Amino acid sequence: MTASREIGIPICQSCGMPMAEAELQGTDREGSKTEEYCVYCYESGEFKQPETTMEEMADLCAGYMVEEGMDEAEARSILANSLPRLKRWSTGAEVQKSL
Repeated sequence: MTASREIGIPICQSCGMPMAEAELQGTDREGSKTEEYCVYCYESGEFKQPETTMEEMADLCAGYMVEEGMDEAEARSILANSLPRLKRWSTGAEVQKSL
């Protein structure tokens, strides 16, 4: 479990981004906010880039983390340890859709 989740801040289960503000939360099929995925990864109950691999997500996220001032090696290490534990990547890259 990540530190963000432990203090009550939902994290995106695709990219690992903390979603401290509701504006960062994606939406389900009905348009309601979801605490599972961020607005950058998920909209209207679907992934915005459904063909993205975990490795491609790590590359994308590492770039943003470096822009924010983190060392690239540290960013990649964090992502290598955290992404495989997220729902999107630990369940075979498919969200189980509710009926």
